[in-house]
Amino acid sequence: MDVYRTPAAALDGLVASSLQPPAEFVGTVRRALGDLGAALRELRGRPGPGAAAPAWRVLKIAKGGSSGRGTALRGGCDSELVVFLDCFKSYEDQRALQTEILKEMRALLGSWWQKPVPGLSLEFLKQDTPGALQFRLASTDLENWMDVSLVPAFDALGQLSSSVKPKAQVYATLLESGCQKGEHAACFAELRRNFVNTRPAKLKSLILLVKHWHRQVCPKAGRNEMPPAYALELLTVFAWEQGCGKEAFSLAQGLRTVLGLIQQYQHLCVFWTTNYSCEDPAVKKFLQRQLEGPRPVILDPADPTWDVGNGAAWRWDLLAQEAESCYDRPCFLQAAGGAVQPWEGPGLPRTGRSGVDHPIRRDPAQRTPTGSSSVDAGCPRAGDRRPACPAPGPSVDGTAPGTPEGVPGLSQVPTKELDRFIQDHLKLSPQFQKQVSKAVDGILGRLRENCVHKASRVGKGGSFGRGTDLRGGCDAELIIFLNCFEDYKDQGPRRAEILADMRAQLESWWRDPVPGLTLNFSEQTMTEALRFQLMSPALASWVDVSLLPVFDAVGQLSAGTKPDPKVYRTLLDSGCQDGEHAACFAELRRSFVNSRPAKLKNLILLVKHWHRQVAARDKGERPARASLPPAYALELLTVFAWEQGCGKDRFNTAEGLRTVLGLVQQHRQLCVFWTVNYSSEDPALRAHLLGQLRKPRPLILDPADPTWNVGLGSWELLAQEAAALETQACFMSADGTPVQPWDVMPTLLYQTPARDLDKFISDFLQPNRQFLAQVNKAVDTICSFLRENCFQNSPIKVLKVVKGGSSAKGTALRGRSDADLVVFLSCFGQFTEQGSMRAEVISEIRAQLEVCKRARQFEVKFDLPKWENPRVLSFSLTSQTMLDQSVDFDVLPAFDALGQLAPGSRPPPQVYVDLIRSYNTPGEYSSCFTELQRDFVVARPTKLKSLIRLVKHWYRQCKKMPKGKGSLPPQHGLELLTVYAWEQGGQDPQFSMAEGFRTVLELVTQYRQLCVYWTVNYSREDLTVRDFLEQQLRKPRPIILDPADPTGNLGPNARWDLLAKEAQACISSLCCIGRDGTPIQPWPVRSKPTRRMQGARLTSSAVTVSLSVQDQHGKQKALRNRKWKGIPSNPGPAGGGWGHLDASFVIGPPRLDQRTLLLCPPPPPQTVAPAGRQPAAAMSNWLSAAMGNWLSWLSGACPETVYSVPAQKLDEYIQTSLRPTADCQRQIDEAVDTICATLQEATEPPTVIDVAKGGSYGRKTVLKGNSDGTLVIFISDLEKFQDQKENQREILDKIWERLRACQLERKLTVKMEMQRSYVGLTIRLSTRWQSVTFDVLPAFDALDLSGKPSPSTYRDLKRALDQTKASPGEFSVCFTKLQEDFFNNHPRKLKDLILLVKAWHRQCQKLWGDQSLPPSYALELLTVYAWEEGCREEDFDVVQGLRTVLELIEQREQLCVYWTVNYNFEDETVRNVMLNQIRSSRTVILDPTDPTNMMSNDETCWRLLKAEAQNWLLSLSLRGSPGPSWNVLPAPLHETPGHLLDKFIKDFLQPTKTVNIQIKTAVGIISKFLKEICFRHSATKVQKPIKAGSVGKGTALRTGSDADLVVFVNSLTSFPSQKAERYNVIKEIKQQLEAHQQQVTAQDVEVTFEISKWEAPRVLSFSLKSKHLNGSVDFDVLPAFNALEKLGPLWKVYTKLIAQYEQHADTPGGEFSACFTELQRDFVSSRPTKLKGLLRLVKHWYKQCERRLEKKGSLPPKYALELLTIYAWEQGSGATSFDTAQGFRTVLELVTRYQQLCVFWTVNYSFENETVRNFLLKQLQRPRPVILDPADPTGDVGGGNRWCWHRLANEAAEWLSSSLCFKDGTGGPVPSWKVPTVQTPGSCGAGVSPVINEMFSYRRRRILD
Repeated sequence: MDVYRTPAAALDGLVASSLQPPAEFVGTVRRALGDLGAALRELRGRPGPGAAAPAWRVLKIAKGGSSGRGTALRGGCDSELVVFLDCFKSYEDQRALQTEILKEMRALLGSWWQKPVPGLSLEFLKQDTPGALQFRLASTDLENWMDVSLVPAFDALGQLSSSVKPKAQVYATLLESGCQKGEHAACFAELRRNFVNTRPAKLKSLILLVKHWHRQVCPKAGRNEMPPAYALELLTVFAWEQGCGKEAFSLAQGLRTVLGLIQQYQHLCVFWTTNYSCEDPAVKKFLQRQLEGPRPVILDPADPTWDVGNGAAWRWDLLAQEAESCYDRPCFLQAAGGAVQPWEGPGLPRTGRSGVDHPIRRDPAQRTPTGSSSVDAGCPRAGDRRPACPAPGPSVDGTAPGTPEGVPGLSQVPTKELDRFIQDHLKLSPQFQKQVSKAVDGILGRLRENCVHKASRVGKGGSFGRGTDLRGGCDAELIIFLNCFEDYKDQGPRRAEILADMRAQLESWWRDPVPGLTLNFSEQTMTEALRFQLMSPALASWVDVSLLPVFDAVGQLSAGTKPDPKVYRTLLDSGCQDGEHAACFAELRRSFVNSRPAKLKNLILLVKHWHRQVAARDKGERPARASLPPAYALELLTVFAWEQGCGKDRFNTAEGLRTVLGLVQQHRQLCVFWTVNYSSEDPALRAHLLGQLRKPRPLILDPADPTWNVGLGSWELLAQEAAALETQACFMSADGTPVQPWDVMPTLLYQTPARDLDKFISDFLQPNRQFLAQVNKAVDTICSFLRENCFQNSPIKVLKVVKGGSSAKGTALRGRSDADLVVFLSCFGQFTEQGSMRAEVISEIRAQLEVCKRARQFEVKFDLPKWENPRVLSFSLTSQTMLDQSVDFDVLPAFDALGQLAPGSRPPPQVYVDLIRSYNTPGEYSSCFTELQRDFVVARPTKLKSLIRLVKHWYRQCKKMPKGKGSLPPQHGLELLTVYAWEQGGQDPQFSMAEGFRTVLELVTQYRQLCVYWTVNYSREDLTVRDFLEQQLRKPRPIILDPADPTGNLGPNARWDLLAKEAQACISSLCCIGRDGTPIQPWPVRSKPTRRMQGARLTSSAVTVSLSVQDQHGKQKALRNRKWKGIPSNPGPAGGGWGHLDASFVIGPPRLDQRTLLLCPPPPPQTVAPAGRQPAAAMSNWLSAAMGNWLSWLSGACPETVYSVPAQKLDEYIQTSLRPTADCQRQIDEAVDTICATLQEATEPPTVIDVAKGGSYGRKTVLKGNSDGTLVIFISDLEKFQDQKENQREILDKIWERLRACQLERKLTVKMEMQRSYVGLTIRLSTRWQSVTFDVLPAFDALDLSGKPSPSTYRDLKRALDQTKASPGEFSVCFTKLQEDFFNNHPRKLKDLILLVKAWHRQCQKLWGDQSLPPSYALELLTVYAWEEGCREEDFDVVQGLRTVLELIEQREQLCVYWTVNYNFEDETVRNVMLNQIRSSRTVILDPTDPTNMMSNDETCWRLLKAEAQNWLLSLSLRGSPGPSWNVLPAPLHETPGHLLDKFIKDFLQPTKTVNIQIKTAVGIISKFLKEICFRHSATKVQKPIKAGSVGKGTALRTGSDADLVVFVNSLTSFPSQKAERYNVIKEIKQQLEAHQQQVTAQDVEVTFEISKWEAPRVLSFSLKSKHLNGSVDFDVLPAFNALEKLGPLWKVYTKLIAQYEQHADTPGGEFSACFTELQRDFVSSRPTKLKGLLRLVKHWYKQCERRLEKKGSLPPKYALELLTIYAWEQGSGATSFDTAQGFRTVLELVTRYQQLCVFWTVNYSFENETVRNFLLKQLQRPRPVILDPADPTGDVGGGNRWCWHRLANEAAEWLSSSLCFKDGTGGPVPSWKVPTVQTPGSCGAGVSPVINEMFSYRRRRILD
């Protein structure tokens, strides 16, 4: 039985034959102990008089020890019989009473053994264990025995359920009892038994083997000093969990692993969190103390007070020596001769290595209870039974290859416990995450500093980066973006060399390890990555890290910004394999998941845990990790399910899990991808996506890399497991019913290619036969009930029951089991009776259904009605005759208006006459016409019904979108629009589904022109019907009349705008894109011509118009044909009211895809007669006016357009054509003043407080001809905003009367016309050449006596909007006086520019007709913004201003314009309103007086305007004009909140790749010229050209940065020669450039020189144009002496520089700074990317200040601000990632403190050399500010009093007090960094004497004083 001599392969036999106790002995002992337990229960304790112990009763008996755990060893073993007594109410009771009770038990035991058990003997042992009665049961042959401990105990746990954790209070009470270590361990015997007993049989065999080895090597004499066998049991369990986890394994490997752990006993710290955790503070604190004890620490998993390792008590060293000496024994040798290898896993020993490099680790989720620095101290999270988990395999998600032991099976977790399950078992410890993050930063810092190849930036990915790291398996990706990779193809050839360098750096660095972590390199199975493992000995946690050097394909993106499509085009062109370069997009992948709600990430953890469970079960059958889909695919599928089915931050976890598993079961149809980073707009990407979509399913594209289908793998097993889980506890609700999943399809409509739409309908929308049969059975059941049961005892008779709704029409969607039944009753004799008696009938039907329900005929469940008089009875029905699913019913009682109508025949006209006279609300009695509605659709072709299903499905998806206020149009309206599209599109029964769908979407986008109706059931024959139809058709668009009920207009009072927006998005998606990538074209929807009017056939942009009109006498007037471009349209009613109503048609703007157009403007409102009748004369006048307008256009008599005005004549054009004449303006002003006085003079109510003038008139931007204005009447009775919504009509009526009196009584100098409509009052004032139309608006005067609003004003405004549900901006008229003041404060010429922009806007509006453009007020504000940001001069170039406005419109996707002159971010309510507006989709232009009033941000209207702006910008009239545009960004820096500054830099300041390429090309051209051409005939040679300036440093702005080149030439041999010869070199370069320009074509090189103002300039400035460039590039070329190479070491260079400077007093500081260009460049270029972004921001701010202050003195150089920014960052942050707003604030604060500034660096020169030191000390004594160039100590760019720092400081102070840049997202102030203004030599580490530092300190105090 010697373990060592047993071969490895024979160990299993050794255990079976020699180590397991004989079954006969075990059975005998078990029976004996069972009898003893029964005796204890029967006998009880009966103490005599005066006994100390009370009477006791046995509550329960638990069996423990190795016998109870199933690890009893042959020969001798132990058992524990724990007797829980009712007399113990606490641990204290047990301690106090156990001695007396043990005496009683011993007596009872002696009495019981009077009848000994055959085959056993009983012997009482030495009682050396307090609290236990010890005896031995031995076999008669004495070969086997069992030492039994009988322990009376307190029942601390009560009745335990499996997998249920004890309450935290149990352990808190244990600790409060003051127990000694393990004193009450017996109370937890059941937990201890369950922990081991549930393990696999083979693991128990390994435990027997380890215990046998323990017995074999421990001498009997010293056995009491050796660690207990139970400690080795726990260590064996730990080794198996960490290294294996399988039920079948090699015993030799397991034994080898355990002995290796024993060797590492000095580092052992093992514990579990199965039963206790850190939730209770007392337990947490106690655990920390335990874990700080001497190693080894092995805590009992049931009792935290019991350290069975007890490093201070046991001789582990002896056991370790024995373990170390036995590795060459036969038990550890394989049959082939090799050594048995131990298991490998986190914290386990590895071959050839031992000791501190491999500390033992606990659970990854464990965290240190306090801030202890002990690397071994830690505290577990609740609920995990194991100390750590196996390492992950090489998978993309890093999940472990096995399921963590002790985690309950998901199927057994109740639904309501899922969230707690995630927290307890699946989430990682935040402390471990923080620890790894710190280590990663250290690693990255090492690589950044020391690697040969420099990184531009780094990214973090993997599940650790995405925030979906699962306990028991965690991975991380460190993405190193290297500058040496210029494209994807560079990565392959150089990767091995780079990875080797990085590994060497990490190995070198790790010699001084990070406290608390170890690093181990994994097996390198991935050629593209360096893989290693980070382990925490304190937390026993690990993470697998993949270090990937990659090409920076995307660049630095701000949040929410899409990569440039060119990024993906380049990826596709590289010919990469699927996902080959996925690492390049890791940041996008991380952002996609990481920004999701916390609960969604919890759901992802749950799904990944289920995936891991499936993988673990499948491990033994096949290589599951290679065949199952990766867990990352499940992550994406979970995100998809949440997005499509929920989208909320809070949701039911079980519903989400059920949805994901349902999608897994539908894996053969899965097609999932996102367009957050790439989309189908780019042709190349579109072609690639279409190719991907042709591949077999499942298809799950990575949202960051479109080449990577992460859905590859075998899904069958997952689908089977998902189906099996559906009936388990995790999916059962509290009432026993299954949890319902979210409504999510495995494929999205938007992502379905056009060619697959038919299949999409068939697969997902078409009901199956089973479904239809179920509905039909349900309908038959209810129909039978209604006819036979419902009214059998009532005079009411059922005339007929008609099936309606989608089921009857044949357009039902799959899974929508609803049925509409209309029951026609005899009790309704007319329409009105249906309305009055409906509620009573519905109540009767419900009562009868209840009777049937009680009779168990069927089961019904009623919906509660929303209305007091409901129109419908809704309920769900289940029956034994149907399938399991229920069917939802709507039963509608109705009047039988149609009677028995023959199929295909029209109802009598009288039916509709009665309907028209009876109805109160539109469509009120539509149920009476259910048969007609049904027949209208049911007879249509099957494919049309499929199209209707598709449209309905799209509509249902739209309803899931956030809508705001108002509801979407009714679904029935979309059905009718679909039928109409098919009818007008050709009526082909086998049409293209994509074309049909595209047509319907197109009609939805044109909803403002929709006028659709049919005359199949009603017509114009009856006068009442005809008049009613004419009235209906004159209503605002859209109009869609129900073909069965003319009162039902399905168009108005709905959010068509939202539906149109969704339709527009759908049009650009894949479902509307053909196979070749081109957009699907809609059908040419045409309208049938009426008798009175025919349309114009449009065939191209230049079309022939054939127009004919019938006059009143029936004579036809023909209009001549004419070729005509750009038809303006203003279509009105369909014309059916004035012709035969025998057709349906739609009216829309002129489009190439819409072949027929009615050219007829709407009749003016004032001509509409009552009761819908149109007077003949008025109609004739209207038609004549309409035709006159069209004839005018056709004859070519159109006005001059702004496009035709030459740029140089725009000022003249404004004066002559756009400004009203002074005389006309004066006359209108006098009339307005008279009207205002009249209104205010009236004494009767309502009292007019004041009259404000608004609109173009009030803003003084009236256009010549016709213009607009408003007269806002402030009424005293309107005391708050809400009042304005009430009594409007009454107030307007009284104002109307006053104005009528004014018109009659006052003599006005202009013509005054008034129009009173139902909702408004309009005045038109006109002279011969000018008219202004005023809207008269009663309003609440919201301003206080000062005429200014207060924050409370805007709070009241927001409250009023919410209470009245008014539209945003509806109360903006209350602020008209503020609008007037806002514009009055701007110069006259700015208003001229506004007139020009408005004239252009008006022209665009005419061109586009009824297509809505942004309001002209939006363009007025945009023009003001352009002037404020770009000019602010009263006299300016109008063309520059116009160009600027048009360019801003071009950038409408980024426009965010607002002012804070009247409101700001200080008030919380206003701040929330403003932030909500600013964060909405662009374009954003806020009214400066009303933050709720956003100018239209409708994407379509701005897109049209953008196209027109581009046209004008490209026109010759502007292209040839002199002067650039103003440099204005589409969003102002001053008004950009601090948290958005990074996005501002990315969007507006950072150069695009195009700009960088442009400059790089230009530099290449000039560099080549200088090196090869310029001096080829001269002795002078160019040594090297150096790229300098902001371009060289990497801090260039997108606009306004030029290219600086420093040219080192051999003719400049010293500092004096540079000064003397520099001008000659410049002249030579200029001459050679001119000569070269003459030798080549103008397309190759064209140079324009800038005239220097100096006689001997230091620089040659010129502009370069070339055919290789898109535009011109400005250059500064500076010749320089190559001092750094010619003069030797730097100290020598600076010594000579200083000597030159001091010997020549006239040499200005920095004269020779060009010689040090490389040092200047490197000083900045090596800085972090984010710091360069801050530099760009400061430079942009400086440029704005420069523009404002250019006439007020010289500002400090921009270079000084750059250095000040770097100084602020070094002193205040130093981090690669920081808050940009804090940095910006710090720099501006330093500027305001310029008089104290003393800043310098010693990176290139220092105080070590005496000459340099003395010179520097002199420099630092100069007047402040002192900012020394870090490359040139003679260059003080601070300049003291040389520059106007005080002006820049004033600007900085103003910004600090007013700019939003220094407010965070909550409106709070952004803090600045703590940065000193004075830097001393000592603070730089210069090592100068204390006297010098004291001198600087004295100077600093003096400055501050």
